[in-house]
Amino acid sequence: MLLVALGAALALAAPTTPPDPFDPPLPRPMSVETTRDTITDEVRVSAILRDATQRLTLTCDPHDHEFIRVTFTSMRWLVRGNFITRERALIYRFDDLPARRRIWLVKDREARLGGRERVTEFLREMIGARELVFRTRDVESNRIELRVRIVGARAAVQQLLEACGETILHDRWFGPPAAAARPPV
Repeated sequence: MLLVALGAALALAAPTTPPDPFDPPLPRPMSVETTRDTITDEVRVSAILRDATQRLTLTCDPHDHEFIRVTFTSMRWLVRGNFITRERALIYRFDDLPARRRIWLVKDREARLGGRERVTEFLREMIGARELVFRTRDVESNRIELRVRIVGARAAVQQLLEACGETILHDRWFGPPAAAARPPV
């Protein structure tokens, strides 16, 4: 009886199982950063998601491109695209949605997606997703899958659209901003 009571007390007092050291840490929520050029006062807004060895960046810089640009950066060297244009088809998938094959600009460890229609489709699927998987090839032509766990994308995309002046798209996805409370007359 005494041994059973001691065993139960030890079981209750035992620390919980520590996390597996080989599991990657959970990603931080997607953060939005705004920078202003010190000379021209041009504003650049970026939403960044870092997960283990991958980084996903959404950038709004009207000086460099017309709409938001999506950039995926990996620790693995990616197979190059076309020699002149650097374009290459990449396959990606959000959660259980159908896989998409789109043209990305690939250079070294980075792939960029541009164009209003393609980026709009990407953002629309991203705001409700938990995971993004890319299937591509590395420089040794090995097939690789790169996973990005998504945290806080909805709020970050909402902030990014507001900061970039994309009011039509913002209002379509998130509704119009709440009207400021008017003081009583």
